[in-house]
Amino acid sequence: MANTHLYKPHLVIVISGPSGSGKSTVINALCEADETLQLSVSATTRKPRPGEKDGVDYRFLSKAEFEKSIQQDKFLEWAEYGDNLYGTLKSEITDAREAGKDAILEIEVKGSLQIRKQEQGLAPARSILIFIVPPSFATLEKRLRRRDTESETELKQRLDIAKSEVREIQHYDYWVSNPQGGIQQAVQQIQTIITAERSRIDAKLIETINPLLGIDSEPDFDNGKIGPETQ
Repeated sequence: MANTHLYKPHLVIVISGPSGSGKSTVINALCEADETLQLSVSATTRKPRPGEKDGVDYRFLSKAEFEKSIQQDKFLEWAEYGDNLYGTLKSEITDAREAGKDAILEIEVKGSLQIRKQEQGLAPARSILIFIVPPSFATLEKRLRRRDTESETELKQRLDIAKSEVREIQHYDYWVSNPQGGIQQAVQQIQTIITAERSRIDAKLIETINPLLGIDSEPDFDNGKIGPETQ
């Protein structure tokens, strides 16, 4: 999925799904398979789990640090999930673009919907929302229990949240199934989606193509038109 000379990275690829849907594993495999993608490291106030590293798995902030960043308008999106805060720093998107890569965001549903609502504020970037669906609710619960990182009360809370999150799938652009033992299938499906979106004719692509063809006119996307009325 290498970028061509006609494509300039401007996608913010948002991947969500219930806790236990396997989105982290899918995203890691996706980034390993495509060097033109850069994972955005989310900020959170939750405590690190065994083996997690600051700046790699998450940017672990105190609640005071997180709230100060909110006041300074440093977040593209943020949301409260359970008893903790999660968010995406705007600098993560800028860093990816400056590195010549599209940004991959692993964020919760609340944060994803914030991005969708402020799409115009992303310019010149454009978002794609992808929802990862587990094989079944029973499989989801089994995956969460296998982690053995939460109390029974916390587990029930996550399962309740998962049900409410699935109801929001209507606001996403694509859904991807992550069957048991079928991670490669999920990765390939997302790769296909990204390839199609990179080939979409939009203002950013026209800005690149027009100079190559000696065309000075600005693209007109009103009423579905992408160029001058005259031909």
